[in-house]
Amino acid sequence: MKINSDRLLENLRALRKFTDTPGEGVTRFSYGVQDANAKAFILERAKAAGCTVRLDDVGNIRIGLPGNEPGRPVVLCGSHVDTVRNGGWLDGIYGVCGALEVLECLAEGVKTGPDQPLNYEMVIFAEEEGSNFGSTMTGSKFAAGKYADADLDKLTDDQGRTLREVLAEQMPPEAAGKPVLTVPWDLTNIAAMLELHIEQGPVLERAGRSIGIVDTIFGMRVIEVTLTGAGNHAGATPMKERRDALCAAAECILTAEEIVSADPEERTVVTVGKIDVQPNCSNVIPEAARFSLEVRDSDADEINGNMERILHAVRQIAMDRGIYCGVREVSQSDPIRLDEEIIRQIHIAAEEAGIPYLLMDSGAVHDACMIAEAGIPTGMIFVPSIDGRSHVPEEDTKATDLIAGAQLLLDVIEKLRGNKGE
Repeated sequence: MKINSDRLLENLRALRKFTDTPGEGVTRFSYGVQDANAKAFILERAKAAGCTVRLDDVGNIRIGLPGNEPGRPVVLCGSHVDTVRNGGWLDGIYGVCGALEVLECLAEGVKTGPDQPLNYEMVIFAEEEGSNFGSTMTGSKFAAGKYADADLDKLTDDQGRTLREVLAEQMPPEAAGKPVLTVPWDLTNIAAMLELHIEQGPVLERAGRSIGIVDTIFGMRVIEVTLTGAGNHAGATPMKERRDALCAAAECILTAEEIVSADPEERTVVTVGKIDVQPNCSNVIPEAARFSLEVRDSDADEINGNMERILHAVRQIAMDRGIYCGVREVSQSDPIRLDEEIIRQIHIAAEEAGIPYLLMDSGAVHDACMIAEAGIPTGMIFVPSIDGRSHVPEEDTKATDLIAGAQLLLDVIEKLRGNKGE
């Protein structure tokens, strides 16, 4: 069975237009207007194919293939629609469009009956990027049971609204329909999970490979550091009498970079991607600085060891500068080893298709992590990112690679479902 490559690319290009920042990358936060528009576009395609749609309590969407029979185990496939601010056009949405293309292909030639052992469903996870609530993979964490009802009140956006409040505003029953899935999901009937994604790094392009078969996904630990000093006049306060929170933050950030850069394997990474300064005036010494800090690695001990060294240094810097230091743990996910049998099936399908591939780690975390962590056999397929760019407007992938990845996804799903394909 072959995908409709023109349809795949047309869907991707259409969804690129759903953004709050036209001409400046794609900005599509979960629970926002453009997020809803993108999902409506996808649901229209799915419903036209005769598919069933189910929504859960936090906005995750599962779409079932016509001919799915109740009680049969499910092959689940998908990704996310939301983006970072001024992000790229393929992150997440490529995996959703790939899953949609598989859905439409199977719906056109759906096989039912006792010889078809597995159902197929595509999934759209909510709030994967954490752009609203600061916690990545929020939707899949609820689905997998890592987050519970109490977390609806713990997760807050930049306006101080809780996730529960936002859900009440954005997903009223009369607009969304009564959810027919509850979180956490009943995972007992999910036989496998597959996620198609752009690599978001330079490895595949440098190696000249069209496909990456992921064996391990990095874990990550994210904290928020708040440094509180003393605001004062920028001109009238001598340097030796200052308690400048932003200068303290700058020293902390550079020290974190120095600590992680000492990793002899050059695998651990640390990032400070968000910082807020108060009062944020050019002629006032900053009274407070709050910044995110995340450490990632494929080894949990390395993640925690580096983070503890960073925290020790941050607290010492604050003490030396007479600055109050507060630390909040935001989120944590362990490194995940993906399923050996699914890796083998992807390997076989790539070999049969004659596609050059690479077995590789994923430095980025994905919703597949949460499903795998819950004990579901899980696999990931990567396609190259041009110049290794992602989370920026320049994010791109060759059309031939986008098509090859989606075709491989269909081939693997057909293998998992017991079909040889055509």
